[in-house]
Amino acid sequence: NLGEGISGEDKKRLDYLFHFCTTIIMKQYNPQSLTKNDSERPIFIVDMMLGRLARYLRIFGYDVLYFQKISDEDLVNKAESESRIVLTRDSRMIRRSPFKYGRVKFLFIRHDKVLKQLEQLVKELNLELKINLIRCIECNQILKKVDKERAKGKVPIFVYKSITNFAYCSNCDKYYWSGSHLELMNRRFSSLLK
Repeated sequence: NLGEGISGEDKKRLDYLFHFCTTIIMKQYNPQSLTKNDSERPIFIVDMMLGRLARYLRIFGYDVLYFQKISDEDLVNKAESESRIVLTRDSRMIRRSPFKYGRVKFLFIRHDKVLKQLEQLVKELNLELKINLIRCIECNQILKKVDKERAKGKVPIFVYKSITNFAYCSNCDKYYWSGSHLELMNRRFSSLLK
């Protein structure tokens, strides 16, 4: 519930900010413009409270910046300079002038649980949630397809024997592959996956 534990004028302000931010982002961002072309998909930056959401959005192929330590000012400047939508749980941050005057698009995330957060994004931004392992879930870098031979000794033996396609993040030195973990995710998010 929006404003739970908050009363009086603070609750009114928070309710207003939620409706204001939803209106601003929907006016400035047309979810119908989403296409399969990655360059036309929305790009995000999330605040420090939404690191888990950032990882999930990356699993779905979205470009999402997340910094464990970043000032509100630096986050806002990065969002403005790169035309990123800010996803935040910080009601104080969205009082800053770049948000108030529409220079930076944002969405106030109302929920603590990642499934509810994703549900909100699907409903309010019409995001397509389809597992698309093209980004490193740790650093957001685009993954590169690599030959199976390159993964030898870098992944568990049973994975190497049973999987033929691998992707690699040169920044994190991590290998990725499609396996049972993706099937589990598909089941977990089946109500949201399109």
